[in-house]
Amino acid sequence: MSISVYLAGLILAVLLASACLVAILVYFDPFSANSLILTLFYLSLFIVSTSLLTLIGLAIRWFSQKRILPNHQLEASFRQAILLSLILISALILQSQRILAWWHLLILVALVGLAEWRLAKK
Repeated sequence: MSISVYLAGLILAVLLASACLVAILVYFDPFSANSLILTLFYLSLFIVSTSLLTLIGLAIRWFSQKRILPNHQLEASFRQAILLSLILISALILQSQRILAWWHLLILVALVGLAEWRLAKK
Protein backbone atom coordinates (compact mmCIF):
# COMPACT_ATOMS: atom_id res chain seq x y z
CA MET A 1 0.00 0.00 0.00
CA SER A 2 1.39 3.38 -0.93
CA ILE A 3 1.72 6.16 1.60
CA SER A 4 -0.76 8.40 -0.24
CA VAL A 5 -3.45 5.69 -0.01
CA TYR A 6 -2.66 5.20 3.67
CA LEU A 7 -2.88 8.95 4.33
CA ALA A 8 -6.18 9.18 2.48
CA GLY A 9 -7.50 6.34 4.62
CA LEU A 10 -6.32 8.09 7.78
CA ILE A 11 -8.03 11.32 6.79
CA LEU A 12 -11.22 9.43 5.97
CA ALA A 13 -11.02 7.66 9.35
CA VAL A 14 -10.65 11.00 11.13
CA LEU A 15 -13.67 12.43 9.35
CA LEU A 16 -15.93 9.42 9.90
CA ALA A 17 -14.92 8.87 13.52
CA SER A 18 -15.29 12.60 14.22
CA ALA A 19 -18.81 12.52 12.79
CA CYS A 20 -19.62 9.52 15.01
CA LEU A 21 -18.13 11.25 18.03
CA VAL A 22 -20.15 14.41 17.42
CA ALA A 23 -23.33 12.36 16.88
CA ILE A 24 -22.80 10.53 20.15
CA LEU A 25 -22.20 13.78 22.01
CA VAL A 26 -25.24 15.48 20.47
CA TYR A 27 -27.81 12.72 20.65
CA PHE A 28 -26.96 10.91 23.90
CA ASP A 29 -26.70 12.02 27.50
CA PRO A 30 -23.41 10.72 28.93
CA PHE A 31 -24.85 10.48 32.44
CA SER A 32 -27.70 8.17 31.43
CA ALA A 33 -26.03 6.34 28.54
CA ASN A 34 -25.69 2.59 28.62
CA SER A 35 -22.42 0.71 28.22
CA LEU A 36 -22.83 0.33 24.45
CA ILE A 37 -22.97 4.10 23.94
CA LEU A 38 -19.96 4.64 26.19
CA THR A 39 -18.04 1.94 24.35
CA LEU A 40 -18.84 3.57 21.01
CA PHE A 41 -17.79 6.94 22.42
CA TYR A 42 -14.43 5.64 23.62
CA LEU A 43 -13.87 3.68 20.40
CA SER A 44 -14.58 6.68 18.17
CA LEU A 45 -12.40 8.89 20.38
CA PHE A 46 -9.61 6.31 20.14
CA ILE A 47 -9.85 6.24 16.34
CA VAL A 48 -9.89 10.03 16.08
CA SER A 49 -6.96 10.52 18.44
CA THR A 50 -4.90 7.72 16.87
CA SER A 51 -5.46 9.03 13.35
CA LEU A 52 -4.76 12.66 14.25
CA LEU A 53 -1.67 11.81 16.28
CA THR A 54 -0.38 9.64 13.43
CA LEU A 55 -0.81 12.49 10.96
CA ILE A 56 0.85 14.98 13.31
CA GLY A 57 3.72 12.62 14.11
CA LEU A 58 4.25 11.85 10.44
CA ALA A 59 4.31 15.55 9.54
CA ILE A 60 6.87 16.25 12.25
CA ARG A 61 9.02 13.34 11.11
CA TRP A 62 8.86 14.37 7.44
CA PHE A 63 10.19 17.83 8.24
CA SER A 64 12.79 16.79 10.80
CA GLN A 65 14.10 13.44 9.53
CA LYS A 66 14.56 13.69 5.78
CA ARG A 67 16.92 10.72 5.43
CA ILE A 68 14.68 8.07 7.03
CA LEU A 69 12.40 6.13 4.71
CA PRO A 70 8.75 7.24 4.80
CA ASN A 71 7.59 3.70 5.62
CA HIS A 72 9.70 3.67 8.79
CA GLN A 73 8.45 7.12 9.72
CA LEU A 74 4.86 5.98 9.22
CA GLU A 75 5.38 2.85 11.30
CA ALA A 76 6.88 4.79 14.21
CA SER A 77 4.19 7.49 14.03
CA PHE A 78 1.37 4.95 14.05
CA ARG A 79 2.88 2.95 16.91
CA GLN A 80 3.39 6.02 19.07
CA ALA A 81 -0.08 7.36 18.22
CA ILE A 82 -1.68 4.11 19.38
CA LEU A 83 0.26 4.20 22.63
CA LEU A 84 -0.59 7.85 23.33
CA SER A 85 -4.25 7.20 22.52
CA LEU A 86 -4.23 4.28 24.95
CA ILE A 87 -2.99 6.63 27.67
CA LEU A 88 -5.73 9.14 26.83
CA ILE A 89 -8.57 6.61 26.76
CA SER A 90 -7.35 4.82 29.89
CA ALA A 91 -7.14 8.11 31.78
CA LEU A 92 -10.65 9.08 30.65
CA ILE A 93 -12.08 5.72 31.69
CA LEU A 94 -10.40 5.94 35.08
CA GLN A 95 -11.66 9.50 35.50
CA SER A 96 -15.21 8.48 34.58
CA GLN A 97 -15.06 5.92 37.39
CA ARG A 98 -13.62 8.57 39.75
CA ILE A 99 -10.52 6.49 40.48
CA LEU A 100 -7.89 8.47 38.55
CA ALA A 101 -4.92 9.56 40.64
CA TRP A 102 -1.51 10.85 39.69
CA TRP A 103 0.17 7.52 40.37
CA HIS A 104 -2.21 5.83 37.94
CA LEU A 105 -1.05 8.21 35.21
CA LEU A 106 2.56 7.59 36.23
CA ILE A 107 2.02 3.83 35.92
CA LEU A 108 0.28 4.26 32.55
CA VAL A 109 3.09 6.42 31.19
CA ALA A 110 5.72 3.99 32.52
CA LEU A 111 3.97 1.01 30.92
CA VAL A 112 3.59 2.81 27.62
CA GLY A 113 7.21 3.96 27.78
CA LEU A 114 8.31 0.39 28.41
CA ALA A 115 6.16 -0.84 25.52
CA GLU A 116 7.58 1.83 23.20
CA TRP A 117 11.12 1.00 24.25
CA ARG A 118 10.50 -2.69 23.64
CA LEU A 119 8.69 -2.20 20.33
CA ALA A 120 11.20 0.35 19.00
CA LYS A 121 14.06 -2.13 19.49
CA LYS A 122 12.56 -4.57 16.96
